Amino acid sequence: MKENVKGKQFKTWEDFLAFGISAIFSPYVVAVLFVVLLTYNYSQNLSQFLPWVLTFLVFGIIIPGIYVLWLMETEKIHDIHISDRNERKIPFLIAGISSTIGAVLLIILGAARPVIVMAVTYAVNALAVAVITAYWKISIHMALLTSIITVAVILFGYNFAWFYFLLLPLAWSRVHRKKHTILQALAGSLLAFILTAVVFWGFKYF
Repeated sequence: MKENVKGKQFKTWEDFLAFGISAIFSPYVVAVLFVVLLTYNYSQNLSQFLPWVLTFLVFGIIIPGIYVLWLMETEKIHDIHISDRNERKIPFLIAGISSTIGAVLLIILGAARPVIVMAVTYAVNALAVAVITAYWKISIHMALLTSIITVAVILFGYNFAWFYFLLLPLAWSRVHRKKHTILQALAGSLLAFILTAVVFWGFKYF
């Protein structure tokens, strides 16, 4: 059943706050913003930036997003964040495969190394979540934000480590809204941290 913003969802101010935090850190919003900023930072001109960012966005976000919207329109899933674990496996698998294709295309395009590594990280996390989701539900909100913060710390330094504190209100919001348990929120964050670090280690960033 689709959520009703004006209905029973906001019984208290905590409900409203939890909804706001979840919306601000929506995977769709956070991923697009970070991809654009990262690609812009490592491109030297528009002729590099545009094909790199469009490739990343199309295969990493737009194609999976359109597929999710189609599933919603045909009532195969109940909400845009695919809260029901049983509905997650195929959409996440599509996201992982599409992201992998995007990463390969970025290599072919000669994208900057950090952009390629970020694309590979994105694909690896998506595929891992698709596999785990077949057996257990973990938090995508927590996984994506953790991965992005970890990428920022690795690429730009420990001055960005304080962003990890943002995971606390996000975890609270997901648990408060009964989208995840505490363990599921922690698992999403830990999985993303480990996979992101491993991918960057594989590309000899340490």
